[in-house]
Order: sequence, then C-alpha cells, then structure tokens
Amino acid sequence: MSEKKVLYLTVNFPPNQSVGTHRVAKILKYIDAQKFRFFVLTLKEKYYNAEAGQSSGDEKKIPVSVQVFRTDRWDLTYVFTALKQFARRMVKPSVSIENGSAVNSHEIKRRNKRTAKPKKIILFIYRLRDFIFSIFEFPDKYIGWLPNAARQGIKIVKENKIDFILTTAPPHSLFLIAVIIKKFTAVKLVLDFRDPWALSRWDKGNFVRYYLEHWLESFVLKRADLMLFVTENLRDEYIKNYSKMPIEKFILFSNGYDPDDFPSAPLKETSKTDIIRFVHLGTLYKKRNPMHLINALGALKASGSFQKISVRLEFIGSIATELNWLPDKIKQLGLGDMVSFTPPVSFKKSIETMYAADVLVIIQPGTDLQIPAKMFEYMYTGKPIFAVAEPDSASDRVIVAGNLGKMAPADNPQKIEQSLREMLAYIRQEQKPKWEYIQSYNYSNYISVLEKCLQEV
Repeated sequence: MSEKKVLYLTVNFPPNQSVGTHRVAKILKYIDAQKFRFFVLTLKEKYYNAEAGQSSGDEKKIPVSVQVFRTDRWDLTYVFTALKQFARRMVKPSVSIENGSAVNSHEIKRRNKRTAKPKKIILFIYRLRDFIFSIFEFPDKYIGWLPNAARQGIKIVKENKIDFILTTAPPHSLFLIAVIIKKFTAVKLVLDFRDPWALSRWDKGNFVRYYLEHWLESFVLKRADLMLFVTENLRDEYIKNYSKMPIEKFILFSNGYDPDDFPSAPLKETSKTDIIRFVHLGTLYKKRNPMHLINALGALKASGSFQKISVRLEFIGSIATELNWLPDKIKQLGLGDMVSFTPPVSFKKSIETMYAADVLVIIQPGTDLQIPAKMFEYMYTGKPIFAVAEPDSASDRVIVAGNLGKMAPADNPQKIEQSLREMLAYIRQEQKPKWEYIQSYNYSNYISVLEKCLQEV
C-alpha cells in the first residue's frame, strides 16, 4: 500500500501548551510513518509562550520525519485593542484621599462631573470594541490566519502532491481555511471535532451569531469527506442534526493517554494520613464553576461528617476572568482550611500530583457532549475519579463503563453531598477500575482506529 501524504492544519502545535496540542502530538508520535507522511501547517512560535510550551514535553513527541511550516496571522482587531488601552489611561479613578487627608464631598462631586464625559466615551469605546470583535473575530480570533494559511496550504498541497487535509478544532475557523484549500486543490478533507461548533452547549451566542455558525458549519460539513468526533455523544448529536449526510462519514476517534507520559514504575504514594485530598487539575472557566461542590463539602463539614477525617479540595491551575472571584468567596465562607487554589504546574508535576491525590476531580457541567481530556490521564493512574457532570453525559458514561469512581449531577447540591458520601465509601472499599477498559484508550494501540479511517479516505 502506497504512502499517503497528509497536510495537518492546526494551531495546536508545540510550543502551544493547549490540550489540543497533546492530541496532535500523540497522533503524530504513534501513527505509522510508513503509511502516512505528515506536513504540518501552523503558526510561528512567537504567538505562543515558548518556555511554558517546552515544559509540557509535547515537542519531544513530534517525529523528525514531520515537516513543519509556520506562518504569521493578521490581528484584525489590533487597532481597537489599542484604542481600549488608550481609553483606560485617559481617565484615572477618583481619589478620596489626598496627601493623607480626606477630600471633601464637594470636591468629589466636582471630580465626578469632570470624569462623567470621559467615562461615557470609554463605555462607547467598549461597546464599539465588542461590536467590531463580533465581526472581525467571527467565528473566532484565528480567522485572521485565513489569508496566510490558505495561501501557504495551497502551495504545500500542490508542491508535495498531498492526498488529504486533516484539521482539528477548536478553533473552528480552521475548518473554513481547510475548505478553501480543498476548493483550490481538490484534495480530500478530514475534520477533527474535539469540541462541538454550532451545537455547543456553552457558547450559544446571540441569535445572529447562532444562525451564522449553523450555516457555516453546514457549509463546511457538506464539503468534508470524513469527520472525527472525540465522544459517542458528540458524534451522535451531529448524526442527528445532519441526518441527510451519509452516516459512515461520522467516525468516533476518542482522546486517550500516552503511556510514555507516566513513570515506568508507579510512583510511591504518600504515607496514609487522616487527610483525604480531592484534587482538580486544569483551568476553571466558563461553566466550570465548582461552587456547588464546594458548598456540598461545606455542608458535610458543618454536619459533622468529617469528625474522624479531614477533607481537602485542591484546585491546581488557572482561573479565568469570569471566575476569578472564587478565592475571595472561599474566604468569605470560612472554608479556607478546606479549599485551596494554586497556580498551574508543569506536566511532569501534574502527573506526580495525580498519583499523590486520593481522589481526582472533574468539573464538567452544562454539556453532555464532551469529556475533559485529563480524564484519560486520570484513569491511567487508577485513582478514584469524582465527576460533577450531567447525568448520562459522555463523562458519566466513561465513569460507569470503567468503574472509575462516582458522578454527581452538576446542578443538584444535595445529590453532590450524597455522592461525596458514596465516594468516601468507595475509597474505603478500595474498589478497582476496569483495567481492560482503561487500556482501550492507550494511544499506542488506539491509533489503529485512526489509521484505518485515513486509509479509506
């Protein structure tokens, strides 16, 4: 069978340290280089934090046989970002203390009148910025890469006699770029859905954006030769919404784990104490709000359920702007002795942390379609997993199928309390996960699923 040449179009590539980069790196590492030759088109290193990216180790997984092309992207909103920063500097906040003395109320009123007009200008600029961004960052901020990526992609395909394009999203603007390249080269196109696009449970947007995304998604899918989906729920949702398309185009190719990311011999567990550590690794953002879980722990503590043990809930990772109030809220509730927030750690350190934890935590409310990628690393450690998610969601199904731990309904604090009690009992019973199920997600073996699909494109 002759070698197939693949153009891999992605922004998830080292030194990018995103979860998507792990998937791309593992595919390139394990796919049979005798059957597939990859050409990667991605962004220049300057668009990423190179130092942080190198600490993830993903660059070591890229075979030397992979030829990499990098280009610039246009920032279509640069002038408006600069305008916003200028507006911030234009008006300084009112000061009520001056040289150690209080400013009288008449002076405050005078200053407020003086700054009222500039504040209106700032508000106008913010609204103008949001409007401009909604246009120039549609469907996402990477749309500015389209001119350079399309031009370079067409050149790579023609010069290297590429057989098909493989592209992964989010960002979903890459699907549009890939369709353009296909239009001018007539090669096959494979779309890899790591997250839903128009069918997202989290990012509905306004009516106009929702309609346009559905139209674009339909436009792209009709031009694809094959589509990959990371969960059964996600694949089935797209089959249902695009029922007129051939069902054989919709393929399940899940995320997985790389056994080489883990120590060859299990790490020694920390000595047993009366402290049970619940650990969440990863970013808290959008609907990944852990307050229901935190409140449930607080309620159990208040009821005296932790008389003989202590429970610690540790969040290790970044907190997005929309949830940056969480640490202060914990202090207000007086739960600082039970809940902690610490910055992200290196990938190696995160693996060590998983082995040292008693329970590994997943926060996945509001969507039944996705599984956090770290779930697969969690499962490899054999540690119990506690998921705050949606009933019968993709995450729930994996927990049940692998006997990996317990799931609690995300919007029901009382049931979260009950599930926490069950989790503590689960730990004491020392139940074991189904190792055969866990091994099915080993990328070194699971890659054969992808190879078979790509051979048939």
